[in-house]
Amino acid sequence: ADGRSVFGAIEQDVVRYEIDLEIIPSEEELDGSCRVWFTPGTTPLTDLLLELKSLSVQSVTGPSGALAFTHDGDTMLVDLGPTIYPGDTSWVEVAYSGQPWNEGPGKFGGFWFHPYVSYQMGVGVYTIPPSLGKCFFPCHDHPADKATFDFLVTVDDSIEVVANGNLLGVSHAGGKATWHWALDEEMSTYLAAVSASEYVDLVDSTFSWIHYYVYPSEVPDALGSFRNVDLMMTRLQSLFGPYPWDCKFSYVETPKGDMEHTSEVYHLQSLINGQTNNDPIVVHEMGHSWWGNCVTESDWDDVWLSEGFATYCEALWAEHYGPDAYDDYMVSDIMIPYLQSGEVFPLGEPEELWGYTTYQKGASVLHMLRNVVGDECFFESLSAYLADHAFGLATTQDLEGHFEGCWGSDLSWFFDEWVYGEAYPVYDIDYEITQAGSAWELDISIHQAQGGGTFFTMPLEFSVHGTGGDSLVTMWNDVQGDTETFIFDFEPQNVTFDPGHHVLSTSLLGIGPDVPDGGAGLLRVSPNPSGASGLVLHWPGMDGEPLSIMVYDLTGRVVDRRSLEPGERSLGSLSLPAGTYLLEAVSSRGLRQTTRLTVLRGQP
Repeated sequence: ADGRSVFGAIEQDVVRYEIDLEIIPSEEELDGSCRVWFTPGTTPLTDLLLELKSLSVQSVTGPSGALAFTHDGDTMLVDLGPTIYPGDTSWVEVAYSGQPWNEGPGKFGGFWFHPYVSYQMGVGVYTIPPSLGKCFFPCHDHPADKATFDFLVTVDDSIEVVANGNLLGVSHAGGKATWHWALDEEMSTYLAAVSASEYVDLVDSTFSWIHYYVYPSEVPDALGSFRNVDLMMTRLQSLFGPYPWDCKFSYVETPKGDMEHTSEVYHLQSLINGQTNNDPIVVHEMGHSWWGNCVTESDWDDVWLSEGFATYCEALWAEHYGPDAYDDYMVSDIMIPYLQSGEVFPLGEPEELWGYTTYQKGASVLHMLRNVVGDECFFESLSAYLADHAFGLATTQDLEGHFEGCWGSDLSWFFDEWVYGEAYPVYDIDYEITQAGSAWELDISIHQAQGGGTFFTMPLEFSVHGTGGDSLVTMWNDVQGDTETFIFDFEPQNVTFDPGHHVLSTSLLGIGPDVPDGGAGLLRVSPNPSGASGLVLHWPGMDGEPLSIMVYDLTGRVVDRRSLEPGERSLGSLSLPAGTYLLEAVSSRGLRQTTRLTVLRGQP
C-alpha cells in the first residue's frame, strides 16, 4: 500500500493480491488467476494499471462482471466500469496462463524451470527497472506499492511448495497438491516468490520458526552450512529488535541465488557445502528481514538502504567474534574492495544498482556514520527509523532525519558528501614535531588531493606514540589545506593516521588507485552459469587495459590464472569441475574486482 503508479498520472494503491496458480513443469507453463484488491489515491479511478510480462490474459472480471482491458507489452489497462472513489476498495480478477519470462541463460531474474525445481526470482539484475513480480502474477510492480498476499499453488502431489508467509494448509486431489500460504503484513511485489521441489523441511533446533528447505541429498551439508543461523538471528535481534515478520523465516535451496524474498531467502545450491565459509552471504540475506523487506526503499535509486544495510550486517556478524574481527572484515571485505573497484559515481542515484557502490560503499557509509555519532546514537537512530517505517517506505532523507534527531545536530554535510558526492578522499598529510619548552608540539597539515568534485568534511583521528606516552587526537577537517597543532608532555615519535579505519579513504590501500576517466563499471562474465567454455569477460571502462585473471574455489585456492592483453576479453575454456568460483580481474592500474562464476556440469 501507499504506492503511486509509475505509469503516469493515475494514482492507485494495491492492498492485497490473492494468487491461485498451477505450476506445470512438463510444459514449463503457469496457469493461474489473481484477484487484485485496490483503492484509489487522491482522485477517483476509472482505470486500473497493472503489469504482466509474457503471460497471456484470458479474462478480467470485477464485482459487476466481465471488464474490458488491453494488454500491450507488459502493461495492462483495465476499464473498471463504475468509478471507484477515494476511500473505497474494489477488486479485479485476472485469469492468465503461458510460459513465464526470465532474463535468459546465465542471468538471474524471472520465473525458472529446472529438472528438479520451479521458482520465481523477484529481482532482475539485467532488467531496468528490476522488479519482476510481473513474471508470475499481474501486479503494480513497484517497490513503493506494498500489499498483503495469499497464495494457492497447485503442483504434483510429490512436490512441496514454499511461498511467503505462513503455511495455512495443504489439500490433495487427483494426484495434485494445493499449498496455501499467506502473508498478512505488507511487502513489495519484487519480494513475492514461490518455489516448488521435493524439499526436505528442516526445522532449526533453537528457533522453531526458522526452516531450511533443501534437496534430500543436501541434508547433511545443510546441517553444517546453517549451523550458525540461530546465532546470527540472536545477534541481529539484539541490535535491531525482534524479527519483524509474524511468520516463518527460512532458507530455500535454489539453483540461483541469493535473493531475500520475504521470509524465504533463496540460497544458492553450491553454497550448501557443509562448511560455514559462506556465513557472510547467509547473514546478509537475513539482514534484509529488517532492511529492504520491512523498511523498503521508496524507489530503486535508494537501493543502498537495502543492500548497503545488509552488507553492513555482514560486518556486524563478524563483530560477534570481537572488535578485531569487525575491523578486519570492514577493511578487507568491504572498504578495500570498493576502493579497488574503480567505481566513483554517487551512492544516491547510482549508475549501477548492483555494484560495489551500492553494497560496499553503502556499508562503509554506515560504518563511518556509527563512528561520527557513537554506538548509542547509531543504534537508537536505527531503532527509531525502523519503528517509524516498518512495513512501509523510506528514503535517504528519512534516515538522515532520524540520525539528526538523535544526535541533535545537522548531518547534511555527511550525507551530502558520502551519499550524493562522488568517489572518496585522498589525503596528503604532513607532520611537523617541535619542542616548546617542556612540551612538544605536533603540527598536522592536511590537503585533500582527490581533485575536483566532492570535498569530504570528516573528523580524522591520529594515534600519536612516543617515549613515555601515547595519545589519540581528533582533527576536524572541514577546509582545504587544514592545519592544527596538538601539544603533548612527551616527545611524539610516530604518528598513525586513522588507526581505527573509520574513514573510507585511499590510506587504507597505502597508495591510491589509478582510476580511468569516468571510473570503471561492474565486472561480469558471460555466459554465467556456464560449462566453463566460451567465457567472455566484461569490465566497462577497462577495455584498453591489460588484465591479470585469477580464479579461486570457495576455499580460497587458486585453480586458474591467465593474462589478457588490452582489448582481449575472451577467457576461452576453463578446466574446472562443476561448482561456484570467484573470478578476480586485476588491472595494471591497481584496480581489481571480483565476480562469482558458476560452472554447471554438462552445459556447453
